[in-house]
Amino acid sequence: MTKYIPLIILAILCMSFKPANGQNTDIHNSDTVEFTKFAQLCVPFPEDMRDSVCSVYNMDFSVYANFEYDTITEETRCEALKGNVFSYHPSWDIIYFFYEDFDAEYCRIRVGESWKLIKKKLIYDIHELVPFLCSMEYWAKQTDEFFQEDLKTKIEHSNRHELKCKIKEVKGDWIKIQNGEFKAWVKWKNGSTVFQDCLRFDI
Repeated sequence: MTKYIPLIILAILCMSFKPANGQNTDIHNSDTVEFTKFAQLCVPFPEDMRDSVCSVYNMDFSVYANFEYDTITEETRCEALKGNVFSYHPSWDIIYFFYEDFDAEYCRIRVGESWKLIKKKLIYDIHELVPFLCSMEYWAKQTDEFFQEDLKTKIEHSNRHELKCKIKEVKGDWIKIQNGEFKAWVKWKNGSTVFQDCLRFDI
């Protein structure tokens, strides 16, 4: 009887990892989703401001937020996206967000910790995430923490606020940066949340 005990334990362990009936196992609603693409919004002109086009929808197609034209600043804004997408600078016509295809008319965009829908006609361009990040610069902040290859051992830099680094490699929430002889890993996002004002175009 004792020789069957390991088999019984193994069977119990296998059963314990089986998803429960009705459990949502869709990776797009999990915290482990990996982003591979992002899209640039084609900021609509005032004459294109129609509810049927300029809305962000929840996954059940109810309206989450609308784009609005500010006649004073002459900007097309959607305040619900501010701080919740890849990059939000409407004054420069730059609104970027993590992207996934959905159907012929809509695509998925990441807003905060959830997916939303937007019409594809509002998309200006789609980029592969890693090569585009590696074409940008990382401007370090005084509060940044730098790490060695193990992502655990810290590296000090006395003038970190002066660092304007090339991005050399991307691993999930981490990027490898370089400025001259200085090389380190630093976090550029936490899950869906991109740390703002650190990623800059290499111009």
